[in-house]
Amino acid sequence: MNKQDYLDWKRHPITKSMFDALHNNISALCTDLGVTAGKDPLEDRFKAGYILACRDVLEQDFEEIETNE
Repeated sequence: MNKQDYLDWKRHPITKSMFDALHNNISALCTDLGVTAGKDPLEDRFKAGYILACRDVLEQDFEEIETNE
């Protein structure tokens, strides 16, 4: 994959839709944590980990992907 292929993929409507869904998941979980934090620490850790995983996907850039191959 070259950088142009990566940029085309990021601009693709399906990719944009997936990224929008991840942003929505992050927002919903942050809101939920703001209301329920402390009631179930295991659930809090799961939600926090899921938020970090979503952000990891959203914040990848071409150079990081190239380095990890």
